[in-house]
Amino acid sequence: MSVRFSRVGHVLASAGAAIGVANLVIFPYRVHYFGGSAYILAFVVFTLLMGIPLMVLENAMGKRRGTDATEAFTWPGTSKNWQAVAWLGILTSIMVASFYLVLAGWTLDYVWTYLTDYAAVATTPAGPAFGAAIGTIPRALLFTGLFTAMVAFVCSRELYAGIERLGKFAMPVLGLLLIFLIVSLPLLRPGALDYPNLLKFDWRGLLIPTDNRELGLLHALGQAFFSLGLGAVSMMTFATHADRETNVLRAAPQIVHLDTAVAILGAVLVLPLIGGAEGDIYAGPPLVFINLVEIFKTYGMAAQWVGLLFFFLLGVAILTSAVSLFEPALRTMTERYGWRRRSGGPVVGLLVFALAVPVVISCSADGPAWLTNFAGMGDPGLGYFNFLLEWFGSISLLIGELLLCWFLLKVWGLPAFFEELAFGGHRVTAADRKRLTWQLRYVIPIGIALLLLAKIWTFF
Repeated sequence: MSVRFSRVGHVLASAGAAIGVANLVIFPYRVHYFGGSAYILAFVVFTLLMGIPLMVLENAMGKRRGTDATEAFTWPGTSKNWQAVAWLGILTSIMVASFYLVLAGWTLDYVWTYLTDYAAVATTPAGPAFGAAIGTIPRALLFTGLFTAMVAFVCSRELYAGIERLGKFAMPVLGLLLIFLIVSLPLLRPGALDYPNLLKFDWRGLLIPTDNRELGLLHALGQAFFSLGLGAVSMMTFATHADRETNVLRAAPQIVHLDTAVAILGAVLVLPLIGGAEGDIYAGPPLVFINLVEIFKTYGMAAQWVGLLFFFLLGVAILTSAVSLFEPALRTMTERYGWRRRSGGPVVGLLVFALAVPVVISCSADGPAWLTNFAGMGDPGLGYFNFLLEWFGSISLLIGELLLCWFLLKVWGLPAFFEELAFGGHRVTAADRKRLTWQLRYVIPIGIALLLLAKIWTFF
């Protein structure tokens, strides 16, 4: 029985944790609207400039203590108040999971429908069908509960039999499905895909604000944080399972590059599909459940299997991410309070499902107005869903990373950080030290401050 990740297992599990809806849904939509390949280039630059050093930092902190996120912020001679940063991350993970698993439930619902009743998909307009799927509360709760149970089952098993085995299975499956769809769709409908939509290079889409005060360049910056799952101590927690002598300077870029590769493959798959689509292209989940479903219908006899493979692909990506959202709370329960994984996993699952119930209700036209238009964020419904997505899926992550950088600079200290990177005989060059110092002291805090200011600007 393994109590640590293997080195390959750590990279694959962490990459699987990062890869999810942000790669396959949000990223393609933003590439479409914010400059095409110009947005991709900006995202890659921000990922290299900020994503890698933050991944290095979270991995180094996690493996240094090897217990849980709260212990990672426990330092001799310093206030225990720093543990609040870890608790904020754990809260963020749980709250993100509460709406993430509702989205997972929709995905599982579509997988089931494509398998058992494709005639209904083929004959019903995708918009009303999606509205009915998310608005039928008992059905939405059923599929959300089923997906939550799957996540709880994986997390409740011992490390190798659960999370590591999932990562080793899911990552190759994700890659193969993506490549298969990218190659097969043009063969099924030659000339139907709009590759210029992907290849366009429009800096104006990055630099000119939209009517809603959205700036593509800042979206690309935020994508670099959100896509990697940084700021919710999930990457830090996964690193607590890593071997003490893991070379973080090597492992962290591998995790980031895998995530970036899947995001780009997601854009290569989705962008040509929606480039020639008629009508509005929706943001977020409706892009998949409405726009893509209608596009898949045009593939004739292959339509059922094209849609089924895509939703299965999306479900696998969500599953690996959801496991990482459970793990910070579960790891704290096992290390700090002595729980066993096989009992802690179901408890975390029940907690997340209970928190997901109001999210499901907020997506239904039959839900009360205080949920469907929570904090005035209904558009026209999904108010509570949108609130959680904005505050815990964005702002809380940014605050968590800002506090983490502050902790590094004020408590841990850069010299001790570099000692940890070198632990096990690994080489940390002068150039590595200079680059990481510059990034963690100046570039990343400034980038996060700009994102938070942009959030305030769009609110008012």
